Parts: sequence; C-alpha cells; structure tokens
Amino acid sequence: MKRLAELYKNTGHHTVFDQPGFGKTPKLADGAGTADYADALATELKTIGTGPHILVGHSFGGRVSVQLAARHPELVQAIILIGGAGLKRRRSLWHKIRASYFKLLGRVARLSDQLFGTKMRDAYVQKFGSADYKNAGPLRPTFVKVVNENLITEAKAVRCPALLIYGEDDTEAPPEIGRKYEQLIPIARFVELKGFDHWDILTRGAYQCQALINTFLEDVRND
Repeated sequence: MKRLAELYKNTGHHTVFDQPGFGKTPKLADGAGTADYADALATELKTIGTGPHILVGHSFGGRVSVQLAARHPELVQAIILIGGAGLKRRRSLWHKIRASYFKLLGRVARLSDQLFGTKMRDAYVQKFGSADYKNAGPLRPTFVKVVNENLITEAKAVRCPALLIYGEDDTEAPPEIGRKYEQLIPIARFVELKGFDHWDILTRGAYQCQALINTFLEDVRND
C-alpha cells in the first residue's frame, strides 16, 4: 500500500496498518478469522479518532474491510476494495473433484502421522501445498480458515458506499469477485482496470486507483 499511501500523504489524516501477525503487530489467537481481524482493527480505529473512517483494503485487507463495515458500521464512512477477496469463485466440476481428492489425501496423511508416527503430512504440504500456505508459518490456521470463508452475508449487511477496483488480469482475486460484491453490497461501484494484475495495480496502477478514489470520495462527500 506504500505507493498509494504516498499519493495521499498531503491530504487528510491517514494510517497504514500492519495486520496482526504481520510487521511488528502481534498475531491473534491461532485460527483467527477475518471477523477477529475486523474487531482488532475496530479497537485500533477507536484510538485514533472518533471517525467514521474510510477504509482502503487490498486482497486480505478487503475481507477485513467488509467485515468491519458489517460489524462496526458506526466506525465506517466508506470502504474501498482493491483486488479484494472474500467471496468464492466459480469453479468447474473437475476442479471441485480434484480439490476434494487432495483434501482427502491430506486427511489420510494426517491420520497416518497420528497413528504410525510417519511424516506424510509434511511431505504432502511440500508437494501439494500452495505457496501462500507454505509461507504462512504460524498463521497457517488463520490462512486455512480465511480461504474457506464466504462473506456473502457480511457483504449484504454493509450499508456504507463501496468502491470496488479490480485488475483485468488478476488471477488471485479476479474481477468476477468484484462484480459479485457489487451485486451484494447495496451501495457499490465496480471498476475493472485493464492491463493490471493483483500486485501491479498498487504500483504501476497507483495513479489510476487514485483517480477513481478521488472521484468516489467526492461523491461520498456530496452525499
């Protein structure tokens, strides 16, 4: 978020938060979900001003922004999701069958370790685990819980305006998620930026995001 934050350093009061477990912020309890992260952020927000606040969240931060707007509406004036995750993607039947197979394989590996003292679970993770899962370290229980969340109910409960910015080439949180959020959140605006993926939308695409955010904020102020 650093590039985008720099563009707003002379406009208003801004705080860039490390989520619990990242940077120097202590992690939450094992297996904490996005509701727990939202509650933790709500506590932080209450220490920096009365609000309401405008939240800008990328990827996982989008999940937390939706949760916070649903759980603590008095703290939130608007939310801006950039490549925000939190909703299930459409999957083919083959993908679902394959995913079920690997889940079963993982359970068998864990059971074998428990019964026979093998190390099949470690071998399973190394061979089949995603890069994010492998890199999650002590946050693995949270990672597993979060990727299985589906924030449909929470999105429907959001009553503040929402800006949804997604990169056309994003494969981590594709535009279809943004379109779903637009349908679920009562006051929402979806924009797809061509030629950007999940990461360079915050760097190479920072000026495009800034222009969209500025227009959105003008509308929020006028309302």
